[in-house]
Amino acid sequence: MPSVLVESVSKSYRDVVALKDFSLNLQEPGCIGILGPNGAGKTTLLKVLTNIVKPSDGVALINGINVSDEPERALMNVGALVEQPEFYPYLTARETLKFVSRVKGVPENRLESEISRVSELTSISGYLDRKTGNFSRGMKQRLSLACALVSDPSIIILDEPTFGLDPTGMKEMRDLINRLNQDRNRIILMSTHLIHEAQEICDRVIIINHGQIVHDTINDPADRIIEIELDSKLSTFDFPDHLVQDAFMDGNSIMVRMRSGATNADIINYLVSSGARIRWVRPRDYLENLYVSLVSDSS
Repeated sequence: MPSVLVESVSKSYRDVVALKDFSLNLQEPGCIGILGPNGAGKTTLLKVLTNIVKPSDGVALINGINVSDEPERALMNVGALVEQPEFYPYLTARETLKFVSRVKGVPENRLESEISRVSELTSISGYLDRKTGNFSRGMKQRLSLACALVSDPSIIILDEPTFGLDPTGMKEMRDLINRLNQDRNRIILMSTHLIHEAQEICDRVIIINHGQIVHDTINDPADRIIEIELDSKLSTFDFPDHLVQDAFMDGNSIMVRMRSGATNADIINYLVSSGARIRWVRPRDYLENLYVSLVSDSS
């Protein structure tokens, strides 16, 4: 199984701390979202993992191999799209993919079939013989993803893959990432600052701010999230573990992510027995409220 391990990594650019004692352990396949505002450290983390920058402290391991010490071996099974993609403008998409395939060690007798495979996946088959200098930003993004998919890597690293795309392009990119995640045999690590994007694509969402993890959760669309408005703010609350996965207070409201099998009535009865007076209960976008709360608290 693929694995990504980041241990106590810090990275500073002069007086700016991009990552601070950052640790992350990914041992299961799936799509993992790194969610955070601009400047949170998302891109720096992905650059450390792809050996674009060296950490000031700590170590990053991919499939158990130190990225800084043995980058070629560590990144052998990694495909990456980091920051805005650029290509030699005088090369066609086919020539670009052929170059990348050779760099990645694809045998000559498999070059054309591999180019066909990744171009069909990313819907650029009709543009293979056009020069990349004439490509739109969206087409460059698609070509960059096609390059990342060459050799079918077990780990895919994507830095804001829908950035700069129009709404149709964004949806198509999300659909593609979802298809890549369906076989459940690879790790897809993607950064985004779009909350709804993380909800739609990712199995697990890690919220970071100021170079540190402020929350790590499994993003399960089947979870039932409710907001409970009270007459007055509770000084403290401690839901039973068998009822609630997570909860936080926002003014007079409590955002609750319930465990499987728990009901609204279970939560309401617990609060009433604790002396709370409830005004209303309604479904709520848990991740959005959690994100705003955590980012505001740590800013």
